[in-house]
Amino acid sequence: MKILLAQTNHKLKDRLNLYLDNLPTSVEVIETSDISQMKDLLEQIMGIDIVLTCHENSSFEGMKIASSLLKDYDCDLVVNTEENLEGSLEYKSFEALNERSHLIQNDVNCETFHNLVLDILKRRKDLSFEYTEEEYRKVRLIYFLRCNKVLCDVYIKLSEEKYIKILKKGDIYTRDDLQKYREKKIKFLYVQSEDYEEFGAGLSKTPFLIEDKNLDPKYVEDAIINTLDIVHEMVSESGVTDEVINLVDYSVYQIENTLEDDRILSRLLASFKDRKDYLLDHSYMVAYFSNSVCSNMDWDSEEIRKKLSYAAMLQDLTLADPELAMAVNLQTADMVNYTDEQIAYYKSHPQQICELVKKNNKIPLNVDEILLSHHEKPEGNGFPRALSSHRVTQLSAVFIVAHSFVDELYREEFDLDKVSTILARMKKRFSTGNYQKPFDGLMNVFKKTITVGS
Repeated sequence: MKILLAQTNHKLKDRLNLYLDNLPTSVEVIETSDISQMKDLLEQIMGIDIVLTCHENSSFEGMKIASSLLKDYDCDLVVNTEENLEGSLEYKSFEALNERSHLIQNDVNCETFHNLVLDILKRRKDLSFEYTEEEYRKVRLIYFLRCNKVLCDVYIKLSEEKYIKILKKGDIYTRDDLQKYREKKIKFLYVQSEDYEEFGAGLSKTPFLIEDKNLDPKYVEDAIINTLDIVHEMVSESGVTDEVINLVDYSVYQIENTLEDDRILSRLLASFKDRKDYLLDHSYMVAYFSNSVCSNMDWDSEEIRKKLSYAAMLQDLTLADPELAMAVNLQTADMVNYTDEQIAYYKSHPQQICELVKKNNKIPLNVDEILLSHHEKPEGNGFPRALSSHRVTQLSAVFIVAHSFVDELYREEFDLDKVSTILARMKKRFSTGNYQKPFDGLMNVFKKTITVGS
C-alpha cells in the first residue's frame, strides 16, 4: 500500500509521518514538498492508494490535484488544511471524487487520522483491520534531535512485551545520549499512548532548539550538529527548501554568537576528538574557522561571514557516506575500499550542491561559487575546475583555507599541540595568490598562543 505525502511544512509532515508509522499495517510513504513533483510522482509510480496533501493558498494548493485524479488516476485524495476551501474553484473537482475525497484539519488527532486511512485502505484493498489502542507508540529517533528536553517518559523496545525507560519526563539529554542507540541501528524510540497525542501536537508546534536566540552556550554545539543532521534528511527528501534555509539561518546566528567566546576552540577540539559524525562535525568546524579567519582579516563583514557559514552548512548535503568523504578529503589508505565510480560521484558533489543552491533565491549571492570551489587547491590540482591560486576568488579562498585547516586537524586527531606543525605545513602551500590573506587571517586566529617559524 502506497501513500504519496505532499507537505510543505516539515513539522506538520513529521506529525503525519508519526501517525503513519503507527498504523496497524505497513505502508510505503513517498514524500515531496513540490506540487509539480507530486504530479510527476503520480505518473511515475504505479499503485499509489492515497495522496495526502496540504492546501495553503499562499504556497501549495494541493487540492488542485483533484482534477488530475478525476481524469487519470483512481487513488483517494486527503487534503489537510487550516482554510475553508468549500467556496474555492478547486473544490468542485474535489467534490466530484465523491467517496475518494477527504478533508481534514492540520491539527487532526491520531485516532481520527488512523480511522480515516484504515477505512480508505479497507475499501480499496478489501482488508480487515481495526484501530487499536497500543500501550506504546513508536517515534522516529531523529525527531528527538530537535530539542534536548523530553516532555514525557521515553522508552526503547527490547521485545514485543518488554520496554525499558531511557529518559524520564523533564530530562535534559545530549546528542551522545541518542547516538549510542543510532549506532545500534535503532530507528525508533517509544512513548506511552497516553502521552502520544500531546507529543504529536508538540512535534508540529515546538520550535527547534537551534531557534532559541537565548540558547545556553553549552548547548550550542549539539544544537548545530543536530540541526545539520535534520537538514541532511530534509534535503535528501525535498531539496533546499525555505525550511532548510530557515534552520541554516538560525545555525549561522548561533555560530556568530560563539565567535567571541575564547573557550570555544579548546572545547571544540576536545569534544570532536573521538566523534564519528565526520560530515556534520566537519561542516560545523569549517563554519567556525571560516568565520574566525574572516574576522581576522581587514575586509571582515557580517554579510561575508554569513555567506561562509551558509556554505559550510550546505557543503556536504548531497553526501551520505561519511567514511568515503573522510577517506577522499584526507587521502587516507581507506580510499582503496572504494570504486572509481564511488570516488567520482563524491568528486561531483560540489556541482550537485551548487545547482541545488542556485534554485533557491533566498540563499545569499556567491554561496554557490564558494560551494563549487571548496575542493580547489593552491597547487591548481583541485576539483572540479583545477583553479590556480590567482583564479579562485578571495571569498572562496577564505573557505578553502578553513576547510584545509579542519582536514589537517583530523589528520592530527585534534591534538592542540600539533597546531603549530599544521600551520607551518599549510604556510608552504597557502602563501600564494588569493590564499595569502586568508592564511594570514588563520595565523592571526592563533597568534596569541602559537608561533610558526619562517
